[in-house]
Amino acid sequence: MEPDSRERSEKTHAECSEQQTRRIIKIDLHAYRGLLHNRDFRLLWLGQIQTAIGDWIIVAVLFAFVDQLSGGKSYGITLMMLAKFLPAVLLGFLAGVFIDRFDRKKTLVISDLARAVLYVILPFSPNLLVVCILVFIIETFTVIYGPARDASVPDLVEPEHLMSANSLNQLTLYASMAFGTAIAGSIIALITWLGRINPEFIGKYIDPNVAVFIIDAFSCVVSAYLIYLIKGFKRVPKEEREKYSSRLMLQDLKEGFNYLRQTKLTRTILILTLACFLGGGTMYVLTIGFVKYALSAGDATFMYILTVLLSGMMIGSVLAGLLGGPFRKWSMMGYAISLFGACVVAFAVITALWLSFIVVFAGGVFMGYATVGMITVLHEKLEEEFRGRAFAAIQMVMRASIFASILLAGPIADLINLIGRRLGIGPLSFLIFRLGGSFEGQIDGTVVNFRYLLNGPQIVLLVGGMVILGAGIYGKRALSGYDTQKAPGGGESGYDTQEAPGGGEKCPDEEVGEGPGNAAPEGSD
Repeated sequence: MEPDSRERSEKTHAECSEQQTRRIIKIDLHAYRGLLHNRDFRLLWLGQIQTAIGDWIIVAVLFAFVDQLSGGKSYGITLMMLAKFLPAVLLGFLAGVFIDRFDRKKTLVISDLARAVLYVILPFSPNLLVVCILVFIIETFTVIYGPARDASVPDLVEPEHLMSANSLNQLTLYASMAFGTAIAGSIIALITWLGRINPEFIGKYIDPNVAVFIIDAFSCVVSAYLIYLIKGFKRVPKEEREKYSSRLMLQDLKEGFNYLRQTKLTRTILILTLACFLGGGTMYVLTIGFVKYALSAGDATFMYILTVLLSGMMIGSVLAGLLGGPFRKWSMMGYAISLFGACVVAFAVITALWLSFIVVFAGGVFMGYATVGMITVLHEKLEEEFRGRAFAAIQMVMRASIFASILLAGPIADLINLIGRRLGIGPLSFLIFRLGGSFEGQIDGTVVNFRYLLNGPQIVLLVGGMVILGAGIYGKRALSGYDTQKAPGGGESGYDTQEAPGGGEKCPDEEVGEGPGNAAPEGSD
């Protein structure tokens, strides 16, 4: 190469690198403007706000209601949780078949109205068995509702707005998780206060817990009406619905299984979901014990940590919408999952409480970003006819993984604690890091000692974080091929190597393969 040519090439590459850097750090502050001008998506989103907040309000009241019916015995909560998780495991994929085959608008409206009726009936249940049956039916409609809504988003928004749409949806979900229980408490407190002011009517005829169920039922009705107003849903021909049979249903099940199993993208996403929620599910059960027996903090600290985690997830989902355009979602999804796992590992061994809050917040940001990226990638690449089955399968794997973690994490942690006491080896400390517990004192009048190297909650959290970290590394490698798809111009992943008008080389363009018509081949590895 001639010196002038080499110098010109080096200058071109430097300019390209500068342009890429500017593109990556650019934040599109108007990312949501075009999306919120979309009437159909706006109605769907407002409906989601209604049901998401209502669902988490019910969670708070339902636990207290079941505890009252069971006389304070723990088996009541266990049976209720089993009724909540089983529909996704048993019926999740079958729900996806119906979502792909039938009109999604009617499916969403019927699911909302059915849940509204069941929420009205639920507080008048005479015993725990009836409650569990009603919860099972409610969750069955929820298993249909969630994937049907997620699968409908690409039908209602432009491809360039998918990342922002999923960002808003996830933000709504995390916000409802963070504030749903607080709203439930506020409603109960308000009605109780009104009952003291007017005991002859409100105090006598209106039960605060029943009122919360009625309010949630009303939110489902509002959601159904908002969805009814949407015009952009995919329409299923009448003759196709009428000729549907059990033979076609079995065929749809078989085709769906084969598609998920043989398609690299869906197979990888399902493995990531399994690993992440198996590892992350341990946090549902063990964080409160870890905070008490490893960090020597109280129950209030656990609530603060949970709030910080959800706040981070909200920030991460917003950042995904703002930064989603310039970043390659395939690469960033793997990195974000890995970093979330690394944060869980760090949280498990750090003893400085202030640093634990920072690590938890960062982990929430990475997890929120990864979730939005994953959903957007599926929206962009999945074939429309399999979209419902794919999202239903992901929800099925997610709930089954969380439930497995809930069932296994506690007993495994208790077993590790028992072994730790038998061995009698003390904790190991280095600066702000420690392996082992730190609590010694009274619990319910009994003196307990967790000052041993093998502290169950810490060990299980540590392993869970490593599983998530490994899943992120696997996902980055498994999906790396999507960043190097052949572009129409002959380059790779949007890199155009044609000569520029000035005689140099063109800079890499935006990633190709992120919209209809540019989807990656889905049938092979």
